[in-house]
Amino acid sequence: MILIYCATITSRKEYIFKHVFRRLMLHDFRCTSSVSEFVSHSGVKFSYGPKPLGEELFIWSYGLLDEIGIDNHDIEFHLWEELPIFFKAPERSDIPFDIFSAAFYLITRYEEYLPQVKDDLGRYSAKESTAVKGGFILMPLVDLWVRKLLILLNRNFDTSIKQELQLKTTVTIEVSSFFKYQGRGVIDNAIMLYGHIKRFKVRYLWNQILVLLGLKMDPYNNYQYLIHSMRARWKHGRKTFKATEHMIFFFHLGRYNLTDNGISHRSIKYREAIKEIGDYVDIGLRYTFFCDDNEVKAQGKKFEQISNRPLSKTMAAYSKIATPGHYKRLVDLEKLEDYSMGYETMPGFRASTSHPFYFYDLDYEVQTPLLIYSYALHYKSISSNMLNGQKQIVQQLKRRVEEVSGHFIVMYDYAQFEQGLKSHATTILEYIYDKEV
Repeated sequence: MILIYCATITSRKEYIFKHVFRRLMLHDFRCTSSVSEFVSHSGVKFSYGPKPLGEELFIWSYGLLDEIGIDNHDIEFHLWEELPIFFKAPERSDIPFDIFSAAFYLITRYEEYLPQVKDDLGRYSAKESTAVKGGFILMPLVDLWVRKLLILLNRNFDTSIKQELQLKTTVTIEVSSFFKYQGRGVIDNAIMLYGHIKRFKVRYLWNQILVLLGLKMDPYNNYQYLIHSMRARWKHGRKTFKATEHMIFFFHLGRYNLTDNGISHRSIKYREAIKEIGDYVDIGLRYTFFCDDNEVKAQGKKFEQISNRPLSKTMAAYSKIATPGHYKRLVDLEKLEDYSMGYETMPGFRASTSHPFYFYDLDYEVQTPLLIYSYALHYKSISSNMLNGQKQIVQQLKRRVEEVSGHFIVMYDYAQFEQGLKSHATTILEYIYDKEV
């Protein structure tokens, strides 16, 4: 057991210590404010505060974890050997910065509570993030810091604490519309027909007519290929508890609006497909772009009625989470996993970690049961690159995740697998799951 001396023990400290030691190091810890207990402890220990007690292993505290509420903190970047750091220690510290305050700042998305510039969809802009400004957006930086901390503890106490974690790979697919033409409303199809005529897209016009006449398969109808590509990687075609490769479909079931204008949840073919897909791979709910408290509950009930299973996995349309608003709505829905944490517009780790973490509500200073899975890449952000360029980005991200035995998650739009579309989406899908990249 690791013993940590703190003059005061706060909910912020308990949260980040649990994440670092129990979830990442898989090692137990305990905090104490008793000097005598700390001195008499013979195992792994360190003090955490503004100054050391004596000559013990000491990590300096910036003070963020003793605060309540949200304030604007100056971020200055430095290096810890090859890794970027901030909240640099001014005096003696066995780590040259406050690793716990910095990790807390990044994974709680502290900066997203502050006044910010939003993009056209009302989302937090990746360019405004600390990770982009510090040049570490492509690194699971918190995980890399923790690995170095583990090395420091083992070296100082002649122990062999190990991170016995395993690399996991998951492709998540956001289904905003299950069909391109089939089952869409008259107005939607009329608009698409007009667009094809106006742009002289004869092939698209002809394909749409054939699909609507029932003479050709809808170009989005490719879920069986995606399921097969996943099942081929599992022994006997079935997912086991020890499986390290996963696929999750997130289905839109909300009301029709200008942004979410896909297939109605009343479509029999759509409902049957959801059940069929759920028999082979994981499925979850994609909340609509305009989603209030009532809609969150209503859409959750629809999912459970259609799928005949409890809702456990969710995501927000186009990753619009507007921290902490969207997450606050999910907290009351018992235990959930959310996969919205990432940037559609840029590859990289939005929360600077490749491991799941619990949502910490900074407004109420409490850890919630909502478990957040952060994706490292949205295919949309690299789809315009040449194939080799796409592979290089996937390779770079996956190797970083493998380095820390994390969870490599890639997000796709279902429409990116459209039949006949000139795209490298399927090639990259196979490459993502490759053992060697």
